[in-house]
Amino acid sequence: MFGLLYKEIIVHKKQLIMISPVLIFFTGWCIVPPIATPDLNEWELILVLTLCSITVMLTLAMFEMGIFEADEIKKWQAYIASTPDGIKNQIASKYVFNAVLSCSIVSILTIVYQAAGAANGTDVTMAEIILMQFLWIQLFIRALETPFIIRFGSKQGNLIRMILIGAILFGFIVYGLFGDLSVFGSLKDFLEWVKDFLTKSNNYILMLTPAVTWILYYISYRISCRLYLKGGDYYDK
Repeated sequence: MFGLLYKEIIVHKKQLIMISPVLIFFTGWCIVPPIATPDLNEWELILVLTLCSITVMLTLAMFEMGIFEADEIKKWQAYIASTPDGIKNQIASKYVFNAVLSCSIVSILTIVYQAAGAANGTDVTMAEIILMQFLWIQLFIRALETPFIIRFGSKQGNLIRMILIGAILFGFIVYGLFGDLSVFGSLKDFLEWVKDFLTKSNNYILMLTPAVTWILYYISYRISCRLYLKGGDYYDK
């Protein structure tokens, strides 16, 4: 599997180089506001860090969704299927590559958060907790969508994903237009509510999230292994 992981790096080297400026810019921008405006309030700094992290994670998500397309060739599928544990190693390399990439970016952002907090004299613990939730959400989404991409190919799988995401976004937009938004209060009040929720010492949801996410990630891997050969109907010759 290590050879397949190395192949992922080589094959997607150009894409990694292309998205690197975006990742570097928004990662570096986390430090700029506290240095340029040292009187930022805690919730303002956390908001800046969170927005930058969302951009970084979305950019990373767009890259991760495209790592399957290069291998969607029937000859490559036949070769992998003919090797011992080839299918398991092929699928595992994709899952491990995505997980390592996401965890690495989050680790770098955590260090940047600490630097931003030190520059502003602010405790960024809550921002780090939110960042970790972004990681689990990222892996959870990969766990949900990867079997679809494996089964129906990148084009069809991404189409199904876009339909699902579009339906969810449409629901949020409809609620935003016609629903009662007063329950959220002001932005500051909403952030305070988020802080109270995330910093509860007995918050079992946050404590169980990592374990549940990794279990679902493994289950998704097992499902994808079973679906790999069926996805060949949507591959190029």
